Amino acid sequence: MIRRRTLLWGAALSAIGSVRGAHAAAPSRRRPRDLPFDWDGPRVAIVGGKVLVGDGTVVEGGTVELRGARIVRVGTGAPQAGADLVVDASGKVVTPGFIAAQSQVGLVEIEAERSTRDLGRDDEHPIRAAYDVAPAVHAGSSLVPVTAVEGVTTTVTVPRGGVIAGQGAVLDMVAWDHRGIVGRPRVVMVGSLGRAYAGSRAATLALVRRTLEDARFYLANRRAYDRRALRDLAAAPADLAALGPVLAGRMPLALSAHRASDILAAIELGRAFGLRVVVVGGAQAWQVADALAEAKVPVVLQPSHNLPGSIDHLGATMENAARLHAAGVEIGIAVLDEGHNVRNVTQEAGIAVAAGLPYDAAIRAMSGGLARIYGIDDAWGTLAEGKVANVAVWPDDPLELSSWPEAVFVHGRALPMESRQTRLRDRYLSRLRPGER
Repeated sequence: MIRRRTLLWGAALSAIGSVRGAHAAAPSRRRPRDLPFDWDGPRVAIVGGKVLVGDGTVVEGGTVELRGARIVRVGTGAPQAGADLVVDASGKVVTPGFIAAQSQVGLVEIEAERSTRDLGRDDEHPIRAAYDVAPAVHAGSSLVPVTAVEGVTTTVTVPRGGVIAGQGAVLDMVAWDHRGIVGRPRVVMVGSLGRAYAGSRAATLALVRRTLEDARFYLANRRAYDRRALRDLAAAPADLAALGPVLAGRMPLALSAHRASDILAAIELGRAFGLRVVVVGGAQAWQVADALAEAKVPVVLQPSHNLPGSIDHLGATMENAARLHAAGVEIGIAVLDEGHNVRNVTQEAGIAVAAGLPYDAAIRAMSGGLARIYGIDDAWGTLAEGKVANVAVWPDDPLELSSWPEAVFVHGRALPMESRQTRLRDRYLSRLRPGER
Protein backbone atom coordinates (compact mmCIF):
# COMPACT_ATOMS: atom_id res chain seq x y z
CA MET A 1 0.00 0.00 0.00
CA ILE A 2 1.29 3.47 -0.85
CA ARG A 3 1.99 5.38 2.31
CA ARG A 4 0.17 8.58 3.26
CA ARG A 5 3.31 10.61 2.52
CA THR A 6 3.23 9.42 -1.08
CA LEU A 7 -0.42 10.37 -1.43
CA LEU A 8 0.40 13.88 -0.26
CA TRP A 9 3.17 14.04 -2.86
CA GLY A 10 0.68 12.99 -5.50
CA ALA A 11 -1.61 15.86 -4.58
CA ALA A 12 1.26 18.31 -4.74
CA LEU A 13 2.28 17.05 -8.19
CA SER A 14 -1.12 16.90 -9.85
CA ALA A 15 -0.34 19.99 -11.93
CA ILE A 16 2.65 18.52 -13.74
CA GLY A 17 1.29 15.32 -15.27
CA SER A 18 0.11 11.84 -14.56
CA VAL A 19 0.99 10.17 -11.28
CA ARG A 20 0.60 6.47 -10.75
CA GLY A 21 1.40 4.17 -7.88
CA ALA A 22 3.69 1.14 -7.98
CA HIS A 23 5.17 -1.41 -5.61
CA ALA A 24 7.26 -0.17 -2.70
CA ALA A 25 10.95 0.24 -3.46
CA ALA A 26 13.65 -1.73 -1.69
CA PRO A 27 15.61 0.15 1.00
CA SER A 28 18.49 2.23 -0.36
CA ARG A 29 22.03 0.98 0.28
CA ARG A 30 23.54 4.41 -0.15
CA ARG A 31 24.06 6.08 3.21
CA PRO A 32 25.25 9.64 3.77
CA ARG A 33 28.49 10.51 5.49
CA ASP A 34 28.19 14.16 6.45
CA LEU A 35 24.72 15.49 5.63
CA PRO A 36 22.21 15.90 8.46
CA PHE A 37 19.04 15.44 6.47
CA ASP A 38 19.35 12.06 4.71
CA TRP A 39 16.34 9.82 5.03
CA ASP A 40 15.01 6.63 3.49
CA GLY A 41 11.82 7.20 1.57
CA PRO A 42 9.76 6.07 -1.39
CA ARG A 43 11.31 6.10 -4.85
CA VAL A 44 10.21 8.91 -7.18
CA ALA A 45 10.75 8.79 -10.95
CA ILE A 46 10.54 11.91 -13.14
CA VAL A 47 10.30 10.67 -16.71
CA GLY A 48 10.19 11.97 -20.26
CA GLY A 49 11.60 15.45 -19.73
CA LYS A 50 14.52 17.31 -21.26
CA VAL A 51 17.05 16.85 -18.46
CA LEU A 52 19.67 19.58 -18.03
CA VAL A 53 22.15 17.75 -15.81
CA GLY A 54 24.00 20.91 -14.70
CA ASP A 55 27.42 20.08 -16.15
CA GLY A 56 26.54 20.84 -19.77
CA THR A 57 25.02 17.41 -20.43
CA VAL A 58 21.49 17.27 -21.88
CA VAL A 59 19.41 14.07 -21.77
CA GLU A 60 16.40 14.17 -24.09
CA GLY A 61 13.48 12.13 -22.83
CA GLY A 62 15.42 11.49 -19.65
CA THR A 63 14.54 9.78 -16.39
CA VAL A 64 15.59 11.08 -12.97
CA GLU A 65 14.99 8.73 -10.04
CA LEU A 66 15.06 9.81 -6.41
CA ARG A 67 15.14 7.71 -3.27
CA GLY A 68 14.77 9.58 -0.03
CA ALA A 69 17.10 12.58 -0.04
CA ARG A 70 19.36 11.26 -2.83
CA ILE A 71 19.33 10.84 -6.58
CA VAL A 72 19.75 7.16 -7.42
CA ARG A 73 19.68 7.20 -11.24
CA VAL A 74 19.78 9.56 -14.21
CA GLY A 75 19.38 8.08 -17.67
CA THR A 76 16.87 7.20 -20.35
CA GLY A 77 14.07 4.73 -20.70
CA ALA A 78 11.54 3.48 -18.23
CA PRO A 79 12.24 3.84 -14.51
CA GLN A 80 13.46 0.86 -12.60
CA ALA A 81 10.82 -1.41 -11.11
CA GLY A 82 9.53 -0.40 -7.72
CA ALA A 83 8.90 3.33 -8.18
CA ASP A 84 6.29 4.60 -5.74
CA LEU A 85 5.59 7.74 -7.72
CA VAL A 86 6.03 8.39 -11.44
CA VAL A 87 5.86 11.98 -12.68
CA ASP A 88 5.27 12.55 -16.38
CA ALA A 89 7.54 15.43 -17.44
CA SER A 90 7.07 14.98 -21.20
CA GLY A 91 7.57 18.27 -23.01
CA LYS A 92 9.00 19.87 -19.89
CA VAL A 93 12.50 20.75 -18.66
CA VAL A 94 14.10 19.10 -15.63
CA THR A 95 17.01 20.83 -13.90
CA PRO A 96 18.93 20.59 -10.66
CA GLY A 97 17.61 22.92 -8.02
CA PHE A 98 19.62 26.07 -8.69
CA ILE A 99 22.10 27.53 -6.18
CA ALA A 100 22.06 31.12 -4.94
CA ALA A 101 25.60 32.19 -4.00
CA GLN A 102 26.72 35.02 -1.71
CA SER A 103 23.21 35.35 -0.30
CA GLN A 104 21.78 36.41 3.06
CA VAL A 105 18.79 34.07 3.06
CA GLY A 106 18.28 32.92 6.63
CA LEU A 107 20.05 35.95 8.10
CA VAL A 108 17.68 38.73 6.98
CA GLU A 109 13.91 38.92 7.18
CA ILE A 110 13.15 42.63 6.75
CA GLU A 111 16.15 44.55 5.46
CA ALA A 112 14.97 47.87 6.92
CA GLU A 113 14.32 46.43 10.39
CA ARG A 114 17.53 45.92 12.34
CA SER A 115 16.01 43.41 14.77
CA THR A 116 15.42 40.99 11.87
CA ARG A 117 19.01 41.15 10.56
CA ASP A 118 21.75 38.89 11.90
CA LEU A 119 24.71 40.18 9.92
CA GLY A 120 26.97 41.78 12.53
CA ARG A 121 27.76 45.44 13.06
CA ASP A 122 29.99 47.53 10.83
CA ASP A 123 31.78 48.99 13.86
CA GLU A 124 33.03 45.59 15.04
CA HIS A 125 36.60 44.40 14.51
CA PRO A 126 37.33 44.13 10.77
CA ILE A 127 38.62 40.55 11.13
CA ARG A 128 35.82 38.16 12.10
CA ALA A 129 37.00 34.90 10.56
CA ALA A 130 35.65 32.79 13.44
CA TYR A 131 32.08 33.95 12.80
CA ASP A 132 30.09 31.00 11.42
CA VAL A 133 26.66 31.92 10.06
CA ALA A 134 25.16 28.46 10.62
CA PRO A 135 23.97 28.98 14.23
CA ALA A 136 22.37 32.31 13.24
CA VAL A 137 20.24 30.89 10.41
CA HIS A 138 16.49 31.30 10.84
CA ALA A 139 15.00 28.17 9.29
CA GLY A 140 11.45 29.50 9.64
CA SER A 141 12.13 32.56 7.49
CA SER A 142 9.38 33.39 5.01
CA LEU A 143 12.13 33.80 2.41
CA VAL A 144 12.80 30.05 2.41
CA PRO A 145 9.60 29.03 0.54
CA VAL A 146 9.65 32.24 -1.51
CA THR A 147 13.06 31.19 -2.81
CA ALA A 148 12.32 27.48 -3.20
CA VAL A 149 9.11 27.64 -5.23
CA GLU A 150 11.00 29.45 -8.00
CA GLY A 151 13.51 26.64 -8.41
CA VAL A 152 16.34 27.95 -6.23
CA THR A 153 16.64 25.13 -3.70
CA THR A 154 20.07 25.85 -2.21
CA THR A 155 21.90 28.95 -1.03
CA VAL A 156 25.45 29.69 -0.01
CA THR A 157 24.57 32.09 2.79
CA VAL A 158 27.38 34.38 3.91
CA PRO A 159 27.92 37.22 6.41
CA ARG A 160 28.56 40.84 5.54
CA GLY A 161 30.91 43.51 6.83
CA GLY A 162 34.50 43.98 7.77
CA VAL A 163 37.55 42.88 5.84
CA ILE A 164 37.21 39.19 6.72
CA ALA A 165 33.50 38.79 7.48
CA GLY A 166 33.38 35.11 8.43
CA GLN A 167 32.30 31.72 7.17
CA GLY A 168 29.33 30.92 4.97
CA ALA A 169 27.14 27.80 4.98
CA VAL A 170 25.13 25.76 2.49
CA LEU A 171 21.39 25.96 3.16
CA ASP A 172 18.68 23.89 1.54
CA MET A 173 15.24 25.48 1.35
CA VAL A 174 13.35 23.11 3.69
CA ALA A 175 11.11 25.09 6.01
CA TRP A 176 9.72 21.87 7.50
CA ASP A 177 13.00 20.62 8.99
CA HIS A 178 15.15 22.97 11.08
CA ARG A 179 17.86 20.32 11.33
CA GLY A 180 18.24 19.96 7.59
CA ILE A 181 18.24 23.56 6.41
CA VAL A 182 21.99 23.86 7.13
CA GLY A 183 23.27 21.21 4.77
CA ARG A 184 26.92 21.99 5.45
CA PRO A 185 28.46 24.74 7.60
CA ARG A 186 31.79 26.49 7.08
CA VAL A 187 32.13 26.01 3.32
CA VAL A 188 33.66 29.40 2.43
CA MET A 189 35.47 32.31 4.08
CA VAL A 190 34.30 35.68 2.78
CA GLY A 191 36.07 39.02 2.77
CA SER A 192 36.55 42.23 0.85
CA LEU A 193 39.24 44.16 -0.95
CA GLY A 194 38.89 47.72 -2.21
CA ARG A 195 38.24 50.40 0.39
CA ALA A 196 36.81 48.09 3.07
CA TYR A 197 39.25 49.24 5.80
CA ALA A 198 40.27 52.78 6.78
CA GLY A 199 38.87 54.10 3.51
CA SER A 200 41.93 52.84 1.64
CA ARG A 201 42.44 49.91 -0.70
CA ALA A 202 46.14 49.86 0.22
CA ALA A 203 45.30 49.65 3.93
CA THR A 204 42.72 46.92 3.24
CA LEU A 205 45.16 44.80 1.25
CA ALA A 206 47.86 45.28 3.90
CA LEU A 207 45.47 44.12 6.64
CA VAL A 208 44.42 41.03 4.68
CA ARG A 209 48.04 40.13 3.99
CA ARG A 210 49.10 40.70 7.62
CA THR A 211 46.14 38.66 8.87
CA LEU A 212 47.06 35.71 6.67
CA GLU A 213 50.71 35.94 7.72
CA ASP A 214 49.74 36.14 11.41
CA ALA A 215 47.34 33.22 11.04
CA ARG A 216 50.09 31.07 9.59
CA PHE A 217 52.47 32.24 12.33
CA TYR A 218 49.94 31.64 15.12
CA LEU A 219 49.05 28.13 13.92
CA ALA A 220 52.75 27.21 14.05
CA ASN A 221 53.30 28.82 17.49
CA ARG A 222 50.16 28.29 19.55
CA ARG A 223 52.01 27.25 22.68
CA ALA A 224 54.19 30.33 22.56
CA TYR A 225 51.09 32.47 22.22
CA ASP A 226 49.50 30.76 25.23
CA ARG A 227 52.67 31.62 27.21
CA ARG A 228 52.34 35.23 26.02
CA ALA A 229 55.69 34.87 24.32
CA LEU A 230 54.56 36.29 20.95
CA ARG A 231 54.16 39.79 19.58
CA ASP A 232 50.70 41.27 19.12
CA LEU A 233 48.80 39.70 16.24
CA ALA A 234 46.33 41.15 13.75
CA ALA A 235 43.30 39.38 15.19
CA ALA A 236 42.05 37.24 18.04
CA PRO A 237 43.28 33.64 18.31
CA ALA A 238 39.88 32.21 17.35
CA ASP A 239 39.86 34.27 14.14
CA LEU A 240 43.41 33.30 13.23
CA ALA A 241 42.70 29.61 13.93
CA ALA A 242 39.57 29.79 11.74
CA LEU A 243 41.80 30.73 8.79
CA GLY A 244 43.62 27.40 9.04
CA PRO A 245 41.43 25.61 6.45
CA VAL A 246 41.86 28.59 4.11
CA LEU A 247 45.66 28.47 4.38
CA ALA A 248 45.55 24.68 3.89
CA GLY A 249 43.52 25.08 0.68
CA ARG A 250 40.52 23.22 2.04
CA MET A 251 38.21 26.26 2.15
CA PRO A 252 37.94 28.92 -0.58
CA LEU A 253 38.46 32.58 0.24
CA ALA A 254 35.78 34.60 -1.59
CA LEU A 255 36.91 38.21 -1.87
CA SER A 256 34.60 40.96 -3.08
CA ALA A 257 36.59 42.99 -5.60
CA HIS A 258 35.56 45.09 -8.59
CA ARG A 259 38.51 47.19 -9.74
CA ALA A 260 40.98 45.41 -12.00
CA SER A 261 43.88 46.26 -9.67
CA ASP A 262 42.05 44.69 -6.70
CA ILE A 263 41.32 41.57 -8.73
CA LEU A 264 44.99 41.27 -9.63
CA ALA A 265 45.81 41.72 -5.92
CA ALA A 266 43.43 38.86 -5.10
CA ILE A 267 45.19 36.65 -7.66
CA GLU A 268 48.56 37.50 -6.10
CA LEU A 269 47.27 36.72 -2.59
CA GLY A 270 46.22 33.32 -3.80
CA ARG A 271 49.59 32.70 -5.38
CA ALA A 272 51.58 33.95 -2.38
CA PHE A 273 49.69 31.98 0.25
CA GLY A 274 48.50 28.96 -1.77
CA LEU A 275 44.83 29.92 -1.41
CA ARG A 276 41.73 28.93 -3.38
CA VAL A 277 40.64 32.48 -4.17
CA VAL A 278 37.22 33.33 -5.59
CA VAL A 279 36.53 36.84 -6.90
CA VAL A 280 33.02 38.08 -6.10
CA GLY A 281 31.48 40.94 -8.09
CA GLY A 282 34.33 41.54 -10.51
CA ALA A 283 32.87 44.48 -12.44
CA GLN A 284 36.20 44.95 -14.26
CA ALA A 285 37.10 41.25 -14.28
CA TRP A 286 36.81 41.05 -18.06
CA GLN A 287 39.74 43.48 -18.29
CA VAL A 288 42.03 40.95 -16.58
CA ALA A 289 40.37 37.79 -17.87
CA ASP A 290 43.62 36.23 -19.11
CA ALA A 291 45.25 36.62 -15.68
CA LEU A 292 42.21 35.06 -13.99
CA ALA A 293 42.21 32.15 -16.42
CA GLU A 294 45.94 31.55 -16.00
CA ALA A 295 45.63 31.53 -12.19
CA LYS A 296 42.43 29.42 -12.34
CA VAL A 297 40.59 31.96 -10.19
CA PRO A 298 36.80 31.82 -10.69
CA VAL A 299 34.47 34.83 -10.63
CA VAL A 300 30.97 34.99 -9.14
CA LEU A 301 29.15 37.92 -10.72
CA GLN A 302 25.76 39.53 -11.25
CA PRO A 303 25.27 40.22 -14.99
CA SER A 304 22.78 43.07 -14.51
CA HIS A 305 25.40 45.10 -12.60
CA ASN A 306 26.47 47.07 -15.65
CA LEU A 307 26.26 50.68 -14.48
CA PRO A 308 29.25 52.61 -13.05
CA GLY A 309 27.86 53.27 -9.57
CA SER A 310 31.39 54.02 -8.37
CA ILE A 311 34.84 54.46 -9.86
CA ASP A 312 35.50 50.76 -9.16
CA HIS A 313 32.67 49.89 -11.57
CA LEU A 314 33.88 51.92 -14.53
CA GLY A 315 33.77 49.66 -17.56
CA ALA A 316 31.06 47.41 -16.10
CA THR A 317 29.24 45.55 -18.86
CA MET A 318 26.55 42.93 -19.33
CA GLU A 319 29.10 41.08 -21.48
CA ASN A 320 31.30 40.44 -18.45
CA ALA A 321 30.18 36.81 -18.07
CA ALA A 322 30.50 36.07 -21.79
CA ARG A 323 33.99 37.58 -22.03
CA LEU A 324 35.23 35.74 -18.95
CA HIS A 325 33.81 32.45 -20.22
CA ALA A 326 35.43 32.96 -23.62
CA ALA A 327 38.78 33.48 -21.88
CA GLY A 328 38.42 30.20 -19.97
CA VAL A 329 37.45 31.61 -16.56
CA GLU A 330 35.04 29.56 -14.43
CA ILE A 331 32.04 31.76 -13.65
CA GLY A 332 29.14 31.67 -11.25
CA ILE A 333 26.01 33.77 -11.61
CA ALA A 334 24.32 35.18 -8.51
CA VAL A 335 22.16 37.94 -7.09
CA LEU A 336 24.83 39.30 -4.77
CA ASP A 337 24.36 40.18 -1.09
CA GLU A 338 20.59 39.76 -1.17
CA GLY A 339 18.07 37.90 0.92
CA HIS A 340 14.80 38.68 -0.81
CA ASN A 341 15.56 38.47 -4.51
CA VAL A 342 18.02 35.61 -4.90
CA ARG A 343 15.34 33.70 -6.82
CA ASN A 344 15.98 36.15 -9.67
CA VAL A 345 19.21 34.32 -10.49
CA THR A 346 17.52 32.70 -13.50
CA GLN A 347 16.76 36.18 -14.87
CA GLU A 348 20.39 37.14 -14.33
CA ALA A 349 21.46 34.07 -16.28
CA GLY A 350 19.05 35.01 -19.05
CA ILE A 351 20.62 38.48 -19.22
CA ALA A 352 24.06 36.88 -19.55
CA VAL A 353 22.82 34.65 -22.40
CA ALA A 354 21.31 37.65 -24.17
CA ALA A 355 24.74 39.31 -23.89
CA GLY A 356 26.60 36.40 -25.47
CA LEU A 357 27.14 33.72 -22.80
CA PRO A 358 26.38 30.22 -24.17
CA TYR A 359 23.17 28.75 -22.78
CA ASP A 360 24.77 25.65 -21.27
CA ALA A 361 27.39 27.81 -19.53
CA ALA A 362 24.61 29.89 -17.96
CA ILE A 363 22.93 26.77 -16.57
CA ARG A 364 26.27 25.51 -15.21
CA ALA A 365 26.90 28.90 -13.61
CA MET A 366 23.84 28.38 -11.38
CA SER A 367 24.37 24.68 -10.73
CA GLY A 368 27.35 22.39 -11.29
CA GLY A 369 29.93 25.08 -12.02
CA LEU A 370 28.89 27.18 -9.05
CA ALA A 371 29.01 24.11 -6.79
CA ARG A 372 32.60 23.46 -7.95
CA ILE A 373 33.59 27.03 -7.16
CA TYR A 374 32.49 26.61 -3.55
CA GLY A 375 33.75 23.04 -3.24
CA ILE A 376 30.31 21.50 -2.65
CA ASP A 377 30.00 19.62 -5.95
CA ASP A 378 30.31 16.27 -4.15
CA ALA A 379 26.68 16.66 -3.03
CA TRP A 380 25.05 19.58 -4.86
CA GLY A 381 24.90 21.13 -8.29
CA THR A 382 24.17 18.35 -10.78
CA LEU A 383 21.66 15.60 -11.40
CA ALA A 384 23.84 12.56 -10.75
CA GLU A 385 23.74 9.39 -8.69
CA GLY A 386 24.42 10.05 -5.02
CA LYS A 387 23.80 13.79 -5.18
CA VAL A 388 21.20 15.55 -3.04
CA ALA A 389 17.73 15.13 -4.56
CA ASN A 390 17.03 18.80 -5.26
CA VAL A 391 15.19 18.92 -8.59
CA ALA A 392 12.92 21.37 -10.43
CA VAL A 393 10.47 20.64 -13.25
CA TRP A 394 9.79 23.60 -15.55
CA PRO A 395 7.08 23.92 -18.22
CA ASP A 396 9.60 25.48 -20.62
CA ASP A 397 12.94 27.31 -20.67
CA PRO A 398 13.88 28.20 -17.05
CA LEU A 399 15.71 31.32 -18.25
CA GLU A 400 12.57 32.87 -19.70
CA LEU A 401 11.24 35.71 -17.55
CA SER A 402 7.71 34.27 -17.52
CA SER A 403 8.78 30.72 -16.60
CA TRP A 404 8.64 29.28 -13.09
CA PRO A 405 8.65 25.67 -11.91
CA GLU A 406 5.58 23.47 -11.84
CA ALA A 407 7.16 21.21 -9.22
CA VAL A 408 10.18 21.37 -6.96
CA PHE A 409 11.74 18.56 -4.92
CA VAL A 410 14.06 19.33 -2.00
CA HIS A 411 15.72 16.37 -0.28
CA GLY A 412 13.44 14.18 -2.38
CA ARG A 413 10.23 15.70 -1.03
CA ALA A 414 7.79 17.58 -3.27
CA LEU A 415 7.31 21.12 -2.01
CA PRO A 416 3.87 22.65 -1.68
CA MET A 417 4.08 25.26 -4.42
CA GLU A 418 3.07 28.17 -2.24
CA SER A 419 4.72 30.88 -0.19
CA ARG A 420 3.70 33.97 1.72
CA GLN A 421 3.67 35.85 -1.57
CA THR A 422 1.36 33.40 -3.35
CA ARG A 423 -0.98 33.36 -0.36
CA LEU A 424 -1.14 37.17 -0.36
CA ARG A 425 -1.80 37.12 -4.11
CA ASP A 426 -4.63 34.64 -3.75
CA ARG A 427 -6.09 36.47 -0.74
CA TYR A 428 -6.47 39.76 -2.58
CA LEU A 429 -7.34 38.33 -5.99
CA SER A 430 -10.33 36.65 -4.36
CA ARG A 431 -11.68 40.09 -3.40
CA LEU A 432 -11.74 41.35 -6.97
CA ARG A 433 -14.75 41.04 -9.21
CA PRO A 434 -14.14 38.80 -12.26
CA GLY A 435 -13.84 41.77 -14.61
CA GLU A 436 -11.19 43.40 -12.43
CA ARG A 437 -8.75 40.46 -12.38
